[in-house]
Amino acid sequence: MRIRRERLRHLRRRRGLTQSQLAAILGCSRGAVSTWETTGRLPRPNRLQQLACALGVPVSELVEEGDSFPLRSLRIGAGLLQQDVARLLKVTKSTYCHVERGRQNVPPRWLPILSATFGVPADFFRSLKSRASAEQNGEGTE
Repeated sequence: MRIRRERLRHLRRRRGLTQSQLAAILGCSRGAVSTWETTGRLPRPNRLQQLACALGVPVSELVEEGDSFPLRSLRIGAGLLQQDVARLLKVTKSTYCHVERGRQNVPPRWLPILSATFGVPADFFRSLKSRASAEQNGEGTE
């Protein structure tokens, strides 16, 4: 997942902001804004949320999904860190990380919590399969 560099630059300019002005609004350095615009590197999730608010667009308009996992996209879009979601689920960060990266299926007890946190129906999370179970069922990527 990366920042849509040209879109970010366009939105910033449309608002009449320099990189320095946007950085001041976000409480970061001008170099950070420049890095996002030139390399496409993602800011931290909470900073990404602030950036979207400052530009008046949803987070989804600023990021390229690429080969990202849906759970990660939802978390970043909500401006949450892995440790934040792990805390909500009352699990360790590494346990959550394994599920987010598709190494394990989403445990059923997580469904109502994830659904409420991300505003997505629980059925969405039931449909996510771990890479291991997908490969066992012959659904691996080629």
